[in-house]
Amino acid sequence: MQISTLSQSLALRNSINDMRAQFDDLQRQLSTGLKTDSYAKLGTDRNTVLSLTHQLGQLSTYTNTITKSQMRIDVMSTSLSRVNDIVSETKSSVVTSGFDLVNGSQTGAQVQAAMSFDEMVNLLNLEVEDRYLFGGTQTQTRPVALPDEIQNGSGDKAGLKQFIDERAQADLGADGLGRLTLGTAGTTVTLAEDADPSVFGFKIADVQSTLTNANVTGPAGSPAGVDVEFTGVPAAGDKISFELDLPDGTSTTVTLTATTSTPPEEGEFTIGGDAATTSANLQAALDTSLKSEANVTLKAASAVEAANNFFDYEAGGVPQRVDGPPFNSATGLRDATAGDTVFWYSGDLGPNAGKDFTAQIDDGRQLSYGARADQDSIRDTLKMSALLSAVEYSDAGDAEQRDSYRELTARVGQVLNFEGTQSVESIVTNLGLASATLENTQNRHDATMATANEILGDIQNADPYEVGVKLNTLETQLQASYQVTAMLSQLSLVNYI
Repeated sequence: MQISTLSQSLALRNSINDMRAQFDDLQRQLSTGLKTDSYAKLGTDRNTVLSLTHQLGQLSTYTNTITKSQMRIDVMSTSLSRVNDIVSETKSSVVTSGFDLVNGSQTGAQVQAAMSFDEMVNLLNLEVEDRYLFGGTQTQTRPVALPDEIQNGSGDKAGLKQFIDERAQADLGADGLGRLTLGTAGTTVTLAEDADPSVFGFKIADVQSTLTNANVTGPAGSPAGVDVEFTGVPAAGDKISFELDLPDGTSTTVTLTATTSTPPEEGEFTIGGDAATTSANLQAALDTSLKSEANVTLKAASAVEAANNFFDYEAGGVPQRVDGPPFNSATGLRDATAGDTVFWYSGDLGPNAGKDFTAQIDDGRQLSYGARADQDSIRDTLKMSALLSAVEYSDAGDAEQRDSYRELTARVGQVLNFEGTQSVESIVTNLGLASATLENTQNRHDATMATANEILGDIQNADPYEVGVKLNTLETQLQASYQVTAMLSQLSLVNYI
């Protein structure tokens, strides 16, 4: 029997060491699930793995951004869907609600508007992950003031109700004629605006007359005025109409009809025995009609414009207040200050409303989205709810108060039609489109990540069944090698002499 040489012994030892190393590596693969413990051992697959790993990292960043953006958009969309419901509810309530003062000073529609106003403020001040959603880029500042501050002010700072009161004084004037002057000289009745320039009260836009035996001139001059000179007496049924522009951009018409009745009905003036008496009768009837119109349409228009002065301001702008006191003779507006007025909105006033947030959702692709409390339709919904809930009445049986309420609610409904501006519903639709874009992009990223992970798995992951088989085979080989080594170590020349 041949005795093992030194070289054979060394070869066997090296073989055992190699098998042991393979055995240890297979055990590592079984415990970690990976074929190798370094990129260097991947060979030609190294660059593929590095590229796919980098891509997965980028996609993970994008999907994280998408998840956060989707959450914000979902909250915005839900909130503004409720605001859109408030629009519909308010429009419906002002149409169906009568002039019944359910709490002594307000109608059911006004009480509902107050609740809607409070709810809207809460919705527009929502936070997600310590970020306010409806203030644009000003995410750390509550965008909308509290409901009581907006309505009633805070300390020395005026709120909406004070704006409405001051504006009403300025628009109606001390005598209630809507900042018009009315007088008679001989047989001529003169109606004129009380100041020029002035932003308050009625503005005489036009006059139409079918009066016989009368010369009607104007509006002309500064301040604008109209003269009605009687050269005789008119015929019964003759009419004169004054078209008056209102502070909120609407207009109204005061029409008087000549009559032989004494006393005349509403909207009529009595034909006198001569021109002088007739002119005096026209002045008296016009005085009554103008004061009534001021208490009805002008008062409603004044309240709407006061709300506009309070709520409508853009970047670089501020609320506009009546430049007084005295308010009933004021002619202009002044800038409000943070020291004397509650600023209802403290968010971003920049030009990109609706695109304030930008999300990087893919290579070279950004999605801009958002909604702000100062966007026209959102602001107008808040404004009309606040206005309705701010105005109060004292007598449900008073015809002028009833008619003024109807004029006010008609204007509220008109504003909430959002003519010429993007509606709340449209803003919600845009958010829905942004959400769909995020969802589609996320689905694409998910598919890409799944494919990349599958390729990486094929390259990097060890097959546990295959590894187990190799371990069993290698273990058997190692045991056999150890047995051979043990037998060889016991051999000696003594055994063969």
